[in-house]
Amino acid sequence: MNVLQTIRSRKYLQRILLSFMLVVAILAIASFVLNTNARGKVLSLQNEADRKLLTQMNYNIENMNGIVKDLAVSLYNDEELIALKSGADYRQSILKIERLNHTVASSPYLHAAVFYNGAQHRFFSSLNHDIDNSLLYSALEDYMASRADLPKLQLIPLDLDGKNEGIDVFAFFMYDGDSLGSINDNVLILTVKPGWMLDNMKALNHVAERENDVLFVTDGEGEVLISTDGQLPAGLNIKQDLLPRISSSNTPLDSFNYTYGDRKYKVTYLSKALNNWQIVSMQDYDVVLGSVRQMKWTELAVTLSVVLLAVMLSVFFSLRLYKPVGQLLTLVPQDERGAPQVKDELSLITANVTEMLGKLKGLEQERASQSNIAKVYQLRSLIGLSGSVDERAFLQIREQYGIDIAYPSPLRLALVQIDDLQGLAAGPGLHMESLLYFAIGNIGQELLRLDGSCEAADMKSGHLVFIVGSESGTLEKLGERFRELQQTILGYYRITITVTLSEIFTDYRCISQHYNLAVRHLGYRMIFGKGAILEPDLLRENERNESLRIPQELERQLTEGLKGGDLAETEQAIRSWRELIGGFSFENMYSAVLHLAVTLSNTLSEMNNHNINPVSVNLQAINRRILEKETLDEIEAVLLEVVHEVAEQRRSGREDKNRLLAETVKEIIDKHYADPDLNVQRIADMLKMSSVYLGQVFKTQEGTTVVDQINAARLAYAREYLEQKDLTVTEIMEKVGFGNESYFYRLFKRRYGTTPKEYRLKSAIDRSK
Repeated sequence: MNVLQTIRSRKYLQRILLSFMLVVAILAIASFVLNTNARGKVLSLQNEADRKLLTQMNYNIENMNGIVKDLAVSLYNDEELIALKSGADYRQSILKIERLNHTVASSPYLHAAVFYNGAQHRFFSSLNHDIDNSLLYSALEDYMASRADLPKLQLIPLDLDGKNEGIDVFAFFMYDGDSLGSINDNVLILTVKPGWMLDNMKALNHVAERENDVLFVTDGEGEVLISTDGQLPAGLNIKQDLLPRISSSNTPLDSFNYTYGDRKYKVTYLSKALNNWQIVSMQDYDVVLGSVRQMKWTELAVTLSVVLLAVMLSVFFSLRLYKPVGQLLTLVPQDERGAPQVKDELSLITANVTEMLGKLKGLEQERASQSNIAKVYQLRSLIGLSGSVDERAFLQIREQYGIDIAYPSPLRLALVQIDDLQGLAAGPGLHMESLLYFAIGNIGQELLRLDGSCEAADMKSGHLVFIVGSESGTLEKLGERFRELQQTILGYYRITITVTLSEIFTDYRCISQHYNLAVRHLGYRMIFGKGAILEPDLLRENERNESLRIPQELERQLTEGLKGGDLAETEQAIRSWRELIGGFSFENMYSAVLHLAVTLSNTLSEMNNHNINPVSVNLQAINRRILEKETLDEIEAVLLEVVHEVAEQRRSGREDKNRLLAETVKEIIDKHYADPDLNVQRIADMLKMSSVYLGQVFKTQEGTTVVDQINAARLAYAREYLEQKDLTVTEIMEKVGFGNESYFYRLFKRRYGTTPKEYRLKSAIDRSK
């Protein structure tokens, strides 16, 4: 009862039991499948054996027929037996009887050898048989007389005594010609004992261990010629029940199941054998499958025993396997009802262990975080105030917090800054920046510790500090290690970093001094670009340069280029400025950048104040873009972009003005085309500008001169008058502003390919159609 209650309340235990039971079920199913396959296999083997048996019997019959045929041909053609076959002398024929007796005695299957002598009309036969000669001769004579087409060289069953008790002999006839009497009446009849065929059938059944099977041979008409001792079902009519089904089959050798009464039989047959006989075998179906059924019951008993034993073993092993789980389950808190709080025991144990591990991990992380926070605090303090830390306190801090700074040893400080911080702030922001510095610190420490000691600290001021300790020769090549770090960070995170290296020093008290100097040197990234490694030797020339101001000539070139719209001059001034301040010191470089931004703003403001078409440029946005850039190359790109924008706007402004002027000229021509005095100078006077400038602008915009435009307008109106007004050509010429008739005719024909009169006539004809 306790076992059942335990199983009922434990889900995981039930799963173990179900797993074992599944194996038992699979074994039972496999047993059933094997038994089914065995049944099919036995039937297949039995069918094969039956077919071989019938084939062998047919072969034996055909072989016997061949032997008898050869003997008949030999006797019939034997010269010593001519007297028996066709001799006219009775006494000579009697003398040859002994030869027949000897032939029959030497053959185990011959019953008798009989000659019918056509010359004497008499039978002569061997004497060593158990049938009266008169009966034998009478039966043969009756059969020969009743058959016009007497079969030749075939085994023919005969009932000699006429009692219908079965076949007495098989007769084999041999004569000349195609039919009896076609040449002569001489006949040789060999009678064969039917027992040889029956003995052969019994022997084959005995070899196959099937003495109780019914095996019989029928002729073409369905009469049973011979059968074994097996008992046919009572009342079974072979001719009416079995043979029609055999005859309807197209397969000469096959088998089928036949049910008669309450019994089922397996029938195998071979049809179309010698003389169109059928050889049939009938077996009790239960006997055929007896071995399979015996195996089935044996297997069923074994399977039930195994299943019972498997169930008992399943329960035993399941409880043994479950025991550790049950012991663990006693350590897990349960709800008020004492049942598991989740689906199964392992889930409950897993949930509690996971919760416990999570708490332990949280405690461990909290402890590590507190330790790491303290370590980082000490590192930051050391970097910022190393001069105030005595040697004893330094060694104590290093030992207590595990700070990896070699002492005494040559040291070198490296300051790392992520490039494009403005873009980073626009994305994930400060959180991502901290994660990236954390990753850079871990990767950098792993790489740099291959050569010595290394510590890294995020100063929370937009940069990361590495303090590296090693031999002097290794520290001199520290830039190569940081180049590897740059490649690694670029490959993993797709960002670039700038590295500033300090001088090599030996006293830890100098850390703060070199840190402050590295912070200052980091500003030279503006000159050397992102991803640079700033060595002290690289910056010495800039540090010594005391230049402060931009030459007046360079400022003048920039302002005049902008005002004059000379793009090439302006670009050259910007590039010269970039090259010049690239050699300034850090402080003077920033001053020069601010000065350039002010100069650019003042120049653009002045241009807008004195220009009819001001340039729409946001000066505050330009200044902000310049100050947001981190390198001189980026600032130069911004300036060139602004210059190109200003030039484009000024060019667009001029194009708009010229387009407006051309449109105005066309409006004046359209209104004053009838004025004979209308010309370029008259239009220029109207617009208060030079006629030459007016003509150049109009030709550039429209691709034609002002005069041609005036003439085109006048000719267009003249054509319209010719089509619609009933005026003379002279009146039309004066109405559109032409004063010279021949000039008018020449221009009209040049434009329309015909004279004004011809044009009017053609137009009138077209309208009348």
